[in-house]
Amino acid sequence: MKINLRSFFFGLLFFASLLVGNTAWAQTQSRNSSENYLFSNDRVWVSHVYPNPALDFVDIDFQIASSVREVKLTFYNVLGQEVKDVVLEKDQKSTHISLREFNSGMYMYQLSIDGRSVATKKLIVRKQ
Repeated sequence: MKINLRSFFFGLLFFASLLVGNTAWAQTQSRNSSENYLFSNDRVWVSHVYPNPALDFVDIDFQIASSVREVKLTFYNVLGQEVKDVVLEKDQKSTHISLREFNSGMYMYQLSIDGRSVATKKLIVRKQ
């Protein structure tokens, strides 16, 4: 049986998050950020996705300096498989993200700035 290392890694992250709870176990934030932000520094601030738990959509607020090339949110299932990729546009202040293709369950969302992962959090999706 061949094991996908990426899937194995995200599986470990998933189980570690269950043990640690809903804390910022995988976040790397600058010293001036607060609990209200997924990530914040002098060039970018990004809120947590909300609502969480979610049904059909989540929203996220952000501000991106012109010197930043790309800010992206990537959603993964518990097996570490990428489910959705969303690029945050510099000229917007928020975005509405559809979760229609998501099944009920736990997902991880990861924030990347200029190709570097800076924060990872949990998202719960509850379909009715």
